[in-house]
Amino acid sequence: MFSNADIHVATAVLQWANEHLCTPNEKMRRSQAGSAEAVCPFVKPSLAANSFYVDIRREINGLSPEPIVNAMLEYRERLRAVPPFNADEQTLKTIIVVFPEISAEAAPVLDLVHSQIKSAFVHDGLMATQCYPGCDMRSVRNPVLRAYDSPYPLMAMRMMAIHDILFVSDCEWFSAYSLRFGMRFRDARTLKDYEQPLLEEFSRAKARFVK
Repeated sequence: MFSNADIHVATAVLQWANEHLCTPNEKMRRSQAGSAEAVCPFVKPSLAANSFYVDIRREINGLSPEPIVNAMLEYRERLRAVPPFNADEQTLKTIIVVFPEISAEAAPVLDLVHSQIKSAFVHDGLMATQCYPGCDMRSVRNPVLRAYDSPYPLMAMRMMAIHDILFVSDCEWFSAYSLRFGMRFRDARTLKDYEQPLLEEFSRAKARFVK
């Protein structure tokens, strides 16, 4: 159940999603000659499909990472249990888990949580990231853009997509990614126009992680 305060939190998160993540940002250009783009290309389609889910966890205060890690690992099954269910619509699903009782001082605990859950998520074909007020993590496309600064401490999760090669940084993650998308890169002609630049990223990662 949502309390009045929870509705305020959810509204703030949705406003942030619309204004910060969906709105074209001059600092986000995925090609040198391209126009300004959204910080996260997944959010707008997710919102439009009514597949952007917000869950508020007030019982977690962030004093220890373990309760957050345990909670997030449980969301792997919850993501699969919510619509849509068609295979070609899976990337529309997003779950935002908000922890409004985590203080600004304690919010960096989410960095530790992310480091502890990412391998399990990637292995399952999922992606997760942390956002919180004052988060200084930068966009992989533009180090000037602070892409993860949010109104409340939260973790976001979704299904893995082909462009997630940009976030693959070790052998285990590359193996999990290649298992799902490696075939797409065997013939560049099968890639969509906006996916073509990923071929170089995949080749670079393969050379780095496959011995």
